[in-house]
Amino acid sequence: PLIISGPTEETARMYREFARLAKLFKPGEDFEVDEEHKRLSLTEKGWEKAEKLLKFDNIADPRAATARYHLETALKALVFYKRDRDYIVKDGRVIIVDEFTGRLMPDRRYSGGLHQAIEAKEGLPIQREHQTLAQITIQHYFRLYKGLAGMTGTAKTEEEEFKKIYGLDVVQIPTNRPMIRFHHPDVIFRTRKAKFEAVANKVEELHRQGRPVLVGTTSIEDSEYLSQLLKKRGLPHQVLNAKYHEKEAMIVAQAGRLGAITIATNMAGRGTDILLGGNPEYRARQEADPKEEPEKYRELLERYKKEAEEERKKIVQPADPDSPYGRWVLEQIKKWCRETGKEFRPEEWREIYQGGLFVIGCQRHEARRIDDQLAGRAGRQGDPGEAQFFLSLEDDLLRIFGGERLASLMERLGVKEGEAITHELLTRAIRRAQKRVEERNFEIRKRLLEYDEIMARQRDAIYALRERFLLPGQNETPNDAELKEHLSGMAEEFAEILVERYVPRGRAPEEGDLSGLLRELSQVCDPVPELRARRWEELVALVQNALKEQLERQWQRLHPHFPLIARLVVLRTVDENWRQHLLELDDLREGIGLRAYGGTDPLVEFKREAHRLFQEMLLRSEEQVMRVLLSPRLMVRVEGQPVASTSTATSPVRTSPTSSSTRPAAPSPSSAKPQTKVGRNDPCPCGSGKKYKHCCGKKE
Repeated sequence: PLIISGPTEETARMYREFARLAKLFKPGEDFEVDEEHKRLSLTEKGWEKAEKLLKFDNIADPRAATARYHLETALKALVFYKRDRDYIVKDGRVIIVDEFTGRLMPDRRYSGGLHQAIEAKEGLPIQREHQTLAQITIQHYFRLYKGLAGMTGTAKTEEEEFKKIYGLDVVQIPTNRPMIRFHHPDVIFRTRKAKFEAVANKVEELHRQGRPVLVGTTSIEDSEYLSQLLKKRGLPHQVLNAKYHEKEAMIVAQAGRLGAITIATNMAGRGTDILLGGNPEYRARQEADPKEEPEKYRELLERYKKEAEEERKKIVQPADPDSPYGRWVLEQIKKWCRETGKEFRPEEWREIYQGGLFVIGCQRHEARRIDDQLAGRAGRQGDPGEAQFFLSLEDDLLRIFGGERLASLMERLGVKEGEAITHELLTRAIRRAQKRVEERNFEIRKRLLEYDEIMARQRDAIYALRERFLLPGQNETPNDAELKEHLSGMAEEFAEILVERYVPRGRAPEEGDLSGLLRELSQVCDPVPELRARRWEELVALVQNALKEQLERQWQRLHPHFPLIARLVVLRTVDENWRQHLLELDDLREGIGLRAYGGTDPLVEFKREAHRLFQEMLLRSEEQVMRVLLSPRLMVRVEGQPVASTSTATSPVRTSPTSSSTRPAAPSPSSAKPQTKVGRNDPCPCGSGKKYKHCCGKKE
């Protein structure tokens, strides 16, 4: 989901301590790992070790919940999150690497203390943990738009998800030119080392032929390992990963030159064409500015165009139309003609070419579309091209999904270290495994969306409430009548809460604690009403009238500033309680799956519990707002005038309006000074409705 978060108070020492403890736990002995679902669970021995290290008699004790959570988070950081694959360390910071694009995400952080656990694991300065302030899933966010459409070259594999989540059909548009990229069957090795040696051999062979080669890896670690192998062989090459993303344009522009070798993660020139023979325009721009040196630029451009054409002729060579490859190409052209509705004319396709960019994949990704994007770097705009994937039984996909069956098959066939097996059936089996993973990930996203649907209704209700109380803009007239009506409704509900707290519903008033109710009313009413009522409903009506009268007195006493005070109090109280509510929902969702063991649907249980928590949060917010606004001790401090009434330490609002109009006008910076420390982005205490930095804080 998309999350907006703010800092919380958590000690760095605690994270370092748990990072140290996590290293004492042994996989298989103290905890079991489920790589497919990225889960781990402590064994009986692990629980005993945890109790001993954390000094708890019983680790299942509710008081040990926080320690247990941080221990599991530290173990996840140690087992599942690998440096130079999931993140890199740069300038003393942990920066997340996007698994799909291979790009750095410096502004993103893992939530739930996971980012701090990784920082502790790496021995880096620990940043403050962030609490969720607002969140929405990407799917729900997109569905807020009235119209949805998109274009991508790899949507076909996700057709079902587009239909079920967004109600969108995927329409496949034929390519501009026939696509004659040849896909070789996957090659599978027993070990990662043997796989990379085979990749290096293939790259060396293609380099001798003058073919440009693009090698795609799934992690920064793999790209640098392969780079070392090629250096030992004396093969010149370029590395493109998240560490060198500044050079991306230059590397991609020349990746199609004669004999060029480019090692890249998933970020490899996404959305760009790798031109065979190189990009003459980019080369010319590197040496001359088209605006400042137009003549020199034109000369260089013409020269480099000729060079690119000559290199292209060496990279792309004529092929025999009667060869197996030639017949395959003609079949692809006929297929393209059928898709586009064009007539196939053999005389137009007499010249058939082979060669072009060769794309090598070092691992199959969980999502087929990522592999398709990598292979799609070759064979662009009618150019020939080839693609092949080199795999090993140690790769994540094969190890988690069906690696044991393949390993036993290799054992029976007597495949030795360094030898490979390759067959079209194996390639299809791997694609089926990928489809299975995609379906599982889709179910996870779908389930997440179902939970978000519940939160969305609550989110919409809260944001609608906030919208009603937002401070009016510069040229807007505040709707004080609507505000007054809403506050009156809150006062009625607050009265019912107070009465029910001291006199149970349905009981006669004399059977309850009337003295306790009077004590409560003395804090929010002046004068305190007499509680003479025979029935519970009469008592509620009496208290409601008393609170509404107190609200009217406050409105008159603090006029014209009360509407502004009320808006600020409501916004601040609702925001604080909503943040706390999101934290409670996070905790609820973390453990709601366990309800399935009791034979109940976790989603239904979450819906019920979330509704209860939301109602409690609304009532809590109303009570807090009313206690502040109805307090006889609430005051407004106006500069140069005595205090309107006695101050209270519990009052969070102080304002310094200087106008007696219905909506206070913005004073000059010299006419009002804040009485307490105000944040630069907070609403200015003068009542102008502007941010403090744009109003009274300008001089500071």
